[in-house]
Amino acid sequence: MKCLGDENGAHLLLSQMENSYYEMSEIHQKGKFSDDGGSYNGEVVQRMGGVARNHADALARLGCESVFISAIGDDQNGTFFRQQSHRIDISRVKIVTGKPTCTYLAVNVCGNVKFGVVTCDPLLKTITPSLIEKNEDALQASDFILLDSNLPVPVMAKALEIAKEHNKQVWLEPTDIDKVKKVFDTGFIGAVTATSPNANEFLKWAKLCNVSVHPSVVDSADSVLELIEKEKTKLLLNTSIFVVTLSNKGSAVAYRNNNGQLEFQSLPPPLQMRKVVSVSGAGDSFNSGVIAGLVHNKSVVESLQIGQECARLTLQTSLAASEAINPSLLH
Repeated sequence: MKCLGDENGAHLLLSQMENSYYEMSEIHQKGKFSDDGGSYNGEVVQRMGGVARNHADALARLGCESVFISAIGDDQNGTFFRQQSHRIDISRVKIVTGKPTCTYLAVNVCGNVKFGVVTCDPLLKTITPSLIEKNEDALQASDFILLDSNLPVPVMAKALEIAKEHNKQVWLEPTDIDKVKKVFDTGFIGAVTATSPNANEFLKWAKLCNVSVHPSVVDSADSVLELIEKEKTKLLLNTSIFVVTLSNKGSAVAYRNNNGQLEFQSLPPPLQMRKVVSVSGAGDSFNSGVIAGLVHNKSVVESLQIGQECARLTLQTSLAASEAINPSLLH
């Protein structure tokens, strides 16, 4: 990731698979939606999505050059992805013939997601560690590697192995409670230097770290921070930044300062819930703001505030990264 105004230059690799293309169905008839085979008035919106792609978009809007490693099909959705990715370096994206681009369909009723349908397995099965090996130069040149847990375990393992070999910072995005375990299965969990689980993902993380917790611990940022401080050795592992996002309860952040000392900070929600248009992509925008701030030699506290502002802007739009995110947020 090469950021404008950064004399040293910086590089970011983003690896992701699921949701390269995103489609939403919005049904407006409150209380009338049922499983009866009927048709409902609403709207269907096609837009970009995907955890790492969202990060790449937000980082690009912040003036950062991102190298995006992924795969798409040679279909209409793949074409849509390419058309919408002019801000991002997608030269290393693999195009797979005869496989559909990963797609997610969310069915929303009055703003609430009732269910989602995803197609990604056909394309995921074509991704092997060799894709990462072929792009080792990008990882070696990077300052930050953002790793999306939608990837298969062997692929994640290869990325982490290379990151460890070259002493690179890795931000892990767990993406889903059922995918938290993947990074532990790689055997390279120690290569992760930053992560950002949500409440449910954090509870799963704690369980995998052999820390017994009551689900109510995620009811507040303060209780999460108390637990992290008590079990810091088990929970934080080798991370220097650990962010637990708690939706309308804000976020709990544990980080190491320049002296290596552990500090704790609770953050308020970026935006009042009544003003939220969509939560989709807000966490990715937050992470991107933090990463961009750190790359620009901002302090962790300053970087967190940049992340908060990026999240606030994205929460006010239906896009996965607000068009209002721009390089001026770094100054």
